[in-house]
Amino acid sequence: MKKTLYSNTVKIVLSATISIIIATRLGLEFSVTAGIISILSIQSTRVESISVAIKRFTAVSIAILLSYFLYLLLGTNPIVFGLFLLIFVPITKRFSLQEGMVVGSVLSTHLLVSNPIDIYWVINEFVLTLIGIGVALIFNLFTESLDHKFEENKENIEEVYRKILYSMGETLITHAVPIDEQRVLEEIEENIASTKALALEINNNYLFKEKTQFIKYIDMRIMQMDTIKRMKKHFQRFYMKYEQTKMLSDLTKEVANNLSEENDCLELINKVNFLRDIYKQMDLPKSRDEFENRALLFQFLNDLEEFLQIKREYYLSMHK
Repeated sequence: MKKTLYSNTVKIVLSATISIIIATRLGLEFSVTAGIISILSIQSTRVESISVAIKRFTAVSIAILLSYFLYLLLGTNPIVFGLFLLIFVPITKRFSLQEGMVVGSVLSTHLLVSNPIDIYWVINEFVLTLIGIGVALIFNLFTESLDHKFEENKENIEEVYRKILYSMGETLITHAVPIDEQRVLEEIEENIASTKALALEINNNYLFKEKTQFIKYIDMRIMQMDTIKRMKKHFQRFYMKYEQTKMLSDLTKEVANNLSEENDCLELINKVNFLRDIYKQMDLPKSRDEFENRALLFQFLNDLEEFLQIKREYYLSMHK
């Protein structure tokens, strides 16, 4: 039963039906409106549903009270309704209450066709609003956990990063770039973007605490992707002796095989620094090409170290 309630369609149907039944049982006029308000109040996350509910109720309160006094003072006719809209619509835009603009306008028409105008109609509209929003809020509590989906995406991202880095290590030896390299990068960037949206949605499903670890994780991977792009630009343009290339290739592959979230990367960072010291002891460049290759080599190492430092900073932030 609970799994069924995760469906937005089911939540919309049930909340609208129950809202109308409650409003009808209470003897309210325009009881169907409670169902419409419920439909509009169903949201994808708990935090979003509360935010929309507050904004909608605030806008509706303004609409009901403004309508009541305008119709009471100037009469109930289309011109006064137009005056109401002229005042109400700018207010909702000015205070970012657009979520209640349509509902408030509909409730105003209830007062417009009511005769005589008295406090009963004000109470009627407020109760309709409370029923519609209240029932929707209850159903919005039934939100499916997306943690498992995030974990699936996370595993996919780590696996692709592993393949990209391992491929870099291979290319350093073979100088052959995979033909699907660009496609792989584009696909993983799409996956990262969707996973970031998923992380935000997960965070918005927790009312009294934040699940920021998901956001921190994907932000870390986004920064690493920027570093990967720089690394690919650098290593494709330099050439070294086999022995020098082999050491860098082995280290890059080792990084690829140690992308786990629980790896603090300290040992790998030390290995990068050790390899940098070895390269510093090489003979000085004898030509412009050698000089440029040496510069690109150190830049690649710097990028590799940055890739690891990003991960280490994330690790330390999660283990304070």
